[in-house]
Amino acid sequence: MKKIVSVIVMFSVLICCLPWSAFAAETAPAPLTEDAVIVTAPDANAYESAAATRLQERLSGLFGLELPVVTADEVENRFGVYIGSAAGIDVAGRPDGSYILRSLENGVALAGAGTRGNSNAVYAFLEKYGGCKVYTRERGMTSEQAGVLLPEKIDVAYTPFFEYTDTDWHSPRDTEYSLMNGLNGGIYRSIPGAFGGTVNYITFAHSLATTFCSANTYFESHPEYFALHEGERTGDQLCLTNEDVYRIVESEVLNMLSWAHDPNAALQILSLTQNDNRHYCECDACRALDEANGSHAGTMLTFVNRIARAVAAAGYDNVVIDTFAYQYTRKAPTQVKPEPNVCVRLCSIECCFSHPLDDPDCPENAAFMQDLKDWSELSDRLYIWDYTTNYSKTTGPFPDFGVLQRNMQIFYENHARGIYEEGNYYVDACNTEFGELRAYLISKLLQDPYCDYDAEMNGFLKAYYGDGWQSIRDYIDLTNKAAARTHVGIYEQMLETFVFLPGETCKADQYWETAKSASSGEELEHVLRSELSWRFWKASAGVGEFANLCKAVDARKQLVADFKEYGVTMMNEGTQHELNEWYMYVPTRYWYDTIDSMTTWEKLKFIISRNVDLLHRYRLFFEKLAKARLKIG
Repeated sequence: MKKIVSVIVMFSVLICCLPWSAFAAETAPAPLTEDAVIVTAPDANAYESAAATRLQERLSGLFGLELPVVTADEVENRFGVYIGSAAGIDVAGRPDGSYILRSLENGVALAGAGTRGNSNAVYAFLEKYGGCKVYTRERGMTSEQAGVLLPEKIDVAYTPFFEYTDTDWHSPRDTEYSLMNGLNGGIYRSIPGAFGGTVNYITFAHSLATTFCSANTYFESHPEYFALHEGERTGDQLCLTNEDVYRIVESEVLNMLSWAHDPNAALQILSLTQNDNRHYCECDACRALDEANGSHAGTMLTFVNRIARAVAAAGYDNVVIDTFAYQYTRKAPTQVKPEPNVCVRLCSIECCFSHPLDDPDCPENAAFMQDLKDWSELSDRLYIWDYTTNYSKTTGPFPDFGVLQRNMQIFYENHARGIYEEGNYYVDACNTEFGELRAYLISKLLQDPYCDYDAEMNGFLKAYYGDGWQSIRDYIDLTNKAAARTHVGIYEQMLETFVFLPGETCKADQYWETAKSASSGEELEHVLRSELSWRFWKASAGVGEFANLCKAVDARKQLVADFKEYGVTMMNEGTQHELNEWYMYVPTRYWYDTIDSMTTWEKLKFIISRNVDLLHRYRLFFEKLAKARLKIG
């Protein structure tokens, strides 16, 4: 009994010692009202003025708030939203795009650094306190809130994680989408200079032997300028130890910069990159340099460094020369280091995207991680070219949602300064699966790799798919688990995409049925479009309504009709398809083989041979599935 009394007394003393603020109710956020003003400095620069005007426009359009833009001496006693230097907050020395949001005595400060900081601050303010989102290009900026709600204390500081952020998906090409979601690459979008412009590539990729020292110009007269590969000269790569090649490329680069250079840009990039093949030069000089470096990057980086030194000597201080660490040049060299004005773009094309890159049990990813670490130690400006779709079967599922965030964090933690996320760049002809969701999540991760990923995904799903969103999320989670049981690259057949356990395909079907019954209108159209990818996978695997070979013809007929209704004219990279009645007889695995130009007899032979081949592949698939289940169980 004494012990109990002692405990009660001690607890009472502890309670009495706590400050009264510990029991006070949290102050409710205060709404921004039309009594407020937007404040700029009398000598506001173009970036501050543009940010103030954009805030004024969005407050008016979304919330009906008509706030005037005034200078500091016109504020009087009104609540002020202070933009840029009017806030009186020192942002000097902070990286371009950084911002601070901070409560003031009678207002709030939105202060940004460099060319992008003030617009970034305005869009962050709208998102954090106005609930504003730009989920897709078509929807534009929306908000579920009735107004802007300001907490009692605001103190937010943000610094961009990457200096260059880009992706080639559909919606991110839009200017408003890019400003809200932090994209600044200039290949697919145009951002006005007053909002910071873009980070521009003067040339982007595969430029050697095409743009520079072009085979069309030189190969016939000077084959020695080009790679000696397997005993023959090939016009699709250069011999990088040939002095004439160096002089030609140096001259062409400097000539291009004479008209393409923007002295006012924060950064311009000119790409000197290999072609998209493995025809590297094997002449004596190139072989010796590569062997000395333990990598074909030896010749590439030595060549690029020479050009970079010439560019720096010509006074182009804001120009960086970019090159690839791609396929045969992916391994870092041992004897040469990139010049300070050289950017190395490391490409993840060989990787597995059903496991995080730092998964030690995934062989392809373990090899990539070693290259990433080596280049990170070697290069002061490392960029990443990453991949986010299945180029062999783009209409089917690509289950990478379980690794997107961790992979982006890995890039940042290994000092990558720029990221390009290549995806379904032909999505307008192949818009199935979750293109808009993936584009949005990629953009938010480029903006902040440590964001609340689940909240961002769920928020998008609710807005895009309506009341059936939870079933869509359940399907995504299920397929992520099924994909993690195997390895998924970017050139996979559908049968290699998942390893389902008994009952899981039926569960996936149930999720889609529930989502369809719960959604309506535009949201239901989104559900039906995304379900096409699941139906395509089932057709390829021969399950569900496609299990019976006779009924499968009718199911494929309906799938063909729905593909046509939703504007699908491509099912893989590089091939246009004119879908017609013949496709219902062809196993879905072979739809990439264009049969439009075949004669009737050729079509019949093709159909018979492909159905026989599919039966064989089904047998191999189910043998693999049985082994996987034994391993899991």
